[in-house]
Amino acid sequence: MAVWKQIWLDIIKEGFYPDGSFLNEVVDMSEFVEYNTLNLAEAGADPDVLIDNTTFPIPASTRTDIPHALPLATLTTKSTIVRNIEEMETNYNKMDSAVRGHRNALYKKALQLAAHGYAPDTDDEFTPVLGTSGNANGSIKRCSFQDIIDLQTRFYEFDADPMDLVLVLSPQHAADLKAEDIAMYKQVMSDRKLFDFNLHVSSAVPTFDITDGSKQVVSTKPDDLTLHRASIAFLKSEVMKADGDYDMFLKEKDPDQQGDVFNFQKRFLAKPIRGKGVASLITSVHP
Repeated sequence: MAVWKQIWLDIIKEGFYPDGSFLNEVVDMSEFVEYNTLNLAEAGADPDVLIDNTTFPIPASTRTDIPHALPLATLTTKSTIVRNIEEMETNYNKMDSAVRGHRNALYKKALQLAAHGYAPDTDDEFTPVLGTSGNANGSIKRCSFQDIIDLQTRFYEFDADPMDLVLVLSPQHAADLKAEDIAMYKQVMSDRKLFDFNLHVSSAVPTFDITDGSKQVVSTKPDDLTLHRASIAFLKSEVMKADGDYDMFLKEKDPDQQGDVFNFQKRFLAKPIRGKGVASLITSVHP
């Protein structure tokens, strides 16, 4: 069973981030994780620059970096029971299939945590938070291509690198763009580029209360009334993920269940690196 446990753990780890995942575009800091804690240092202030200096000696200052130890979140799946009689009666390896289901569940939760952590809820110079401004759709305003242009402009106002831009559209905002211009939408989805943004569409984006712009807790489901999923955008170089330990907990041949009971645990962290270069696009209320 120890051999099988390692095989099942390998299934969980292998290809955990599938092709096309927006988490493949962020900075991977897993190498800095020790004992499921990410050890970083916040860089101190950059030096001032003098123009046509004639005063010597040139002023000097020391840079003070601030150390941070960030514990990784613990993601644990609920237990699955594979009863012995079920395994014998099915014509496929039910245990293997169930393990892959746990991998998918852990991945989806990691996506939700990352998107939630990347999404700011306060509009600032380096953390744009915009509302949609398109045509009315009942009580809300649709997302428009102009909204994406405005969002991109906000990034360029602080000299963002065009090669760094990533946009994760909510399914509703993607549908809004399709309704606005289906031909352009088809081209965008084919290229996976929307203006200068590398484009993704995901339901893992966070939910906001559109009446007050407040970000809801992770996994809050939209209700199409006041709770709507937002789209997020970020600079690749300004957000990170980090993977820690994986583990499997297994009760083999449980006498009460007459089968194997197991679940998985993964340590994970995703957040902005400096609290800059992240954005939210929130559905606006139509008067």
